[in-house]
Formats: sequence, C-alpha cells, structure tokens
Amino acid sequence: MKVAIVDIGSNTTKVLVAQKNELGLLCPVAQKSLPCRLAKGLGKGEYILSNTAIEFTVKVIDELIDFSKGFSPDLIKIVATEALRRLKNADVLIERVKKEFGFSAEIISGSEEASFIARGLMTDPSVSSLNEFYAIDLGGGSLEMMRVVDGTPIYINSLPLGSVVLAEKFLGDLSLKPAPGNILALQNYISGVLEDNAFPIAQKHVHLVGTGGAIVFLRQLICSSKKVEFLEHFNLSFSDIEKLTYQIISVNLHERISQFNELPRDRADVFPAALIVILELMKFLNLANLTHSLHNLRYGLADEILTDFLPPN
Repeated sequence: MKVAIVDIGSNTTKVLVAQKNELGLLCPVAQKSLPCRLAKGLGKGEYILSNTAIEFTVKVIDELIDFSKGFSPDLIKIVATEALRRLKNADVLIERVKKEFGFSAEIISGSEEASFIARGLMTDPSVSSLNEFYAIDLGGGSLEMMRVVDGTPIYINSLPLGSVVLAEKFLGDLSLKPAPGNILALQNYISGVLEDNAFPIAQKHVHLVGTGGAIVFLRQLICSSKKVEFLEHFNLSFSDIEKLTYQIISVNLHERISQFNELPRDRADVFPAALIVILELMKFLNLANLTHSLHNLRYGLADEILTDFLPPN
C-alpha cells in the first residue's frame, strides 16, 4: 500500500509518497515541494488570505496531487499547519480544496503537528536508536518543539517563531541587508519566547534533532562550503551555523541569491530570520551541535496511516 501526504505549510506545500517494506519500515517513494508563502502578512497582523493566494494554493495542491498520482497511491491525505490555524478565512481555502479534489484538508493543531513530527523522526534509523532526544521543526509560521523519550513525545509545544512571521515582523525591508538594531530586536524576542515557555531541558549534552526546509538548506550550504556530500554530513555545528549566519546577514537579498546558489529565491528573503532562530535556540540550550533529519511531519502521518491499514506481520 502507498499513501500520499500533502502538507500545506506556511512557506511551502509539499507531498510525500511512501510505503512500508517487507520489514515494516517506512520508505519514501517520491517527494516534491512548491512555494506558496501562506504565512505572508502574518508578521504584520494580516490574517486574511486573498482570493489570489487561495487560487494559487489550489493550483499548487493540484500540481502536487497530479505528481503523486504518477506513483499510484492508494490513499491521499491533505493536512495544513500553522498558517491556516491563524488565518481567519482558512475555511474558504478548505472549501475550495474540497470542491476541487473531493476531500477536505485537515487543519491539525500545534500539538498534533509536533506529535506527528516526533513519530516521523522515529522512522529515521539515525534517530530511532536514541533513547531520548529533543527535536524542533522550523516552519514559516511556527516552531514546533518536543522532547521524545523511548519513542514517545512527553513534551510538545508550538511557538510563534516561524521564519516568515519573524522576518516580516522584525527585519524591515527584506530586500535589504538586515539592520543591526533589527537583528538585536529579533534575538531578544526569540530569547524571551524561549524563556517564557520554559523549554524543560535540564541535562547537558542532550541530542537536538531538527527538521524543516530552512534546516535542509542550512545543511546544503554548510556541505557545499565544506565540500562534503549531503548524505554524509547531518551533524551541524554551532560554529558552522554561526559563520554562515554572519555571511547571510552581511549581504542584501540580491547578493544573497547570487552568492549562495543552493538557496532558493523563495526562501532567501526570510532565511536570515530562520538562521537567527536556530542560533538563539542553540544558545538557549547551550548546545554545540544540531542533527538534521529529513523524516518530518509527512513521514509521521504516513507511518500512522500505513500502520493502521496494514495488518501486523
């Protein structure tokens, strides 16, 4: 059995087609992502999705469903996360999706999102061997945080630290180089949110695992600078992330796109905010390394669906 998971995200909309092998392990068949930027305007207090944005998002979903049908999935599920949780007219997009494709997109809660991310991470062999770890998923509208012990999330939280929202709220004209004062204000806001939410980490040398598009491109850029293969380098050091952050924030958008070929145009404007979130979180947790995993929310949803539908061996 194959399942296709379409994830309407705050910055991009993605699809994963997956199945389980003879050992019961989740295996990706195909993946694709397209920009949609549903979180645009949230940082400025704009909570209404325009008709143009709705139609564009429906078109993106249609393209991803059409892509997934090339792999003959037995079931297609559409979910939405932070942006639609906050948009006042999210129901309009939900109805358009139902009208076009015959089934509704489900808006999952922040806690559900974090739980599915934790489940997805447990399908990653490099993570599932850990007895305990802390994880983050950095999106355009929010930052999901969780503590996982023996494969079960025992702490989950969804924080207003998405890269699109923070970039719009703090960094001014995103085509320009971020001003030092704006960067400081953003850093103070992030540290304040982390302090207020009292992320319960007492142990030192804890494992921190990260997912999300921004961390994918962070890893790609670091691998490129070190001239190492992407699949061989998934532990990202604080010093490497800090070095890259200084390079990214020291140039304007045009220069950033020109100098960093691995960074897509649709992410380059908010990428400084994403890097600052990652750095401030690592400072807060006093961690020297971040492990990146590609096994995310979509993996968790796929694993749950396939586990429920497939009989035990």
